[in-house]
Amino acid sequence: MTSIKDQKFIYHLTDIDNLPSILSRGLQPRSNLTSFADVADHEIIGSREKANLQNYVPFHFFARSPFDGAVQQSNPAKIFILIAIHRSLAEANNWSIIPKHPLSLAKVELLNYIDGIAAIDWDAMDKRDYSDNHSRNVCMAECLSPTVVSAHSFFSIYVKDQKSAIRVTKMLQAKSIDCHVNINPKMFV
Repeated sequence: MTSIKDQKFIYHLTDIDNLPSILSRGLQPRSNLTSFADVADHEIIGSREKANLQNYVPFHFFARSPFDGAVQQSNPAKIFILIAIHRSLAEANNWSIIPKHPLSLAKVELLNYIDGIAAIDWDAMDKRDYSDNHSRNVCMAECLSPTVVSAHSFFSIYVKDQKSAIRVTKMLQAKSIDCHVNINPKMFV
């Protein structure tokens, strides 16, 4: 299996109900949002605000991260999608990296893209051992965009089933956005 380090995408999990707004306005930092289907843990959001992370659009390095699992299990009635972006876009725009879960750090330090990629413990991430605190925290490393991410930058939107694929495809067509829609239930809890 290819190491996560060598994979090509980063992922943003969201409620499918947020997609019309995302397609119109792009993926926005939380601080820009006023009305959306919020699935985040509000205690964690408070901690992220203290570190000024609400001004970034967060991405994870693989699907089914501990974050993804917690959000989906806490919101079983919601339909989720994963938006995939090429890592090369993040690198070209020098997005920031936090090499493990921000709340596991005494002080959150944003690293530039190259230094951040080098700082991630990829062996621990590849293990995906969520019972091991270090591996679990590394699995929640983040790549952070300081600006809105246009829907025209999306490579793919992953969905769990055919019904969701049809719904997403119709939304993309209505906005004339060319983006792959992939059905992959294994990417979801």
